[in-house]
Amino acid sequence: MRYKNLVPMLLIAFLAATLPAAAQSWAGQGRVQGEVRDENGKPLEGVKITLRMGTDRVDPKKDGPKQVVTNKNGKWSLLGLTGGPWGILLEKEGYMPSEGQIKVDEHSVTVPQPLLVTLRVVPKEVQQAAKEPSKNALAKEALNAGNADLEAKKYSEARANFEKGLSLLESPEPALKASIQRAIAKTYYDENQPDKAIDLLKKSLELTPDDPDTLQLLVNLLVAQNKEDEAKIYMAKLPQGAKIDPAARLNIGIKAYNEGSKGNDPHKMEEALKQFNQAVEENPSLAEAYYFRGRVYLSMNKIPEAKADFQKLLDLDPKNQYADDAREFLKSL
Repeated sequence: MRYKNLVPMLLIAFLAATLPAAAQSWAGQGRVQGEVRDENGKPLEGVKITLRMGTDRVDPKKDGPKQVVTNKNGKWSLLGLTGGPWGILLEKEGYMPSEGQIKVDEHSVTVPQPLLVTLRVVPKEVQQAAKEPSKNALAKEALNAGNADLEAKKYSEARANFEKGLSLLESPEPALKASIQRAIAKTYYDENQPDKAIDLLKKSLELTPDDPDTLQLLVNLLVAQNKEDEAKIYMAKLPQGAKIDPAARLNIGIKAYNEGSKGNDPHKMEEALKQFNQAVEENPSLAEAYYFRGRVYLSMNKIPEAKADFQKLLDLDPKNQYADDAREFLKSL
């Protein structure tokens, strides 16, 4: 049994060894040669030559013969090419690359004439431009510095860097511009200049009126400044499905609840209920949302709903700051 098992394995190994290697589609009997000089007619050594079969632009990553380089006399040659059109690319640092098309005849018995190519030196202004960082690179540097300053609570420095970065960006995308303006607005707000932050966000929305992050931040800042009515205007502009910061939504609902309680205004209570319902829908694990909604239900004399919400708060967070109040309400209902 041991010898029987060995036979097919040896046969497979033998067959694999006798299989021919996969043919290369570009391989043949053709030959090309050439000479490269500079603008003064002197031979150029070390020019990299890349040939790829076909009429497309030369892609060194595609399958093809190995690259060759010119010798000290500027000469090069390449053998083993199939006949047909070939693209050729000549490259040397400090010189403008040269690319073109040649035709290989692999059946000719005569040695092909050498290709004579002149490489031109890269203009000084182009070399200088390549050495200098682009505006976008400088913008990225300034924006990174702005983020570092913001982290260090250096608000004026951060703002200056953000503004510099924004001015250097070449044709920034609206979303990117809006994000930088939000960062600038944050420097104003953290520096206790909320009005400037709000004004900047409003101007930003003139260019990107549907930007959800800018709308969200503006809503939060307006609520923090007790401008709930104005905040609701921008809340209504948020795309469908966008979530409002839960603290902002709760604050709007609390204000409506307080105004409704003082003035015995059912419309305000309905507004409060709307906000708390939305807060629960968007944040089902937010215990405070159930507590405040329970208070609204209680004021509307919807006892079962109020009890369910107070119990939900206790289920989610029995040590919540409103937990004792919720227990007292449940005992009395």
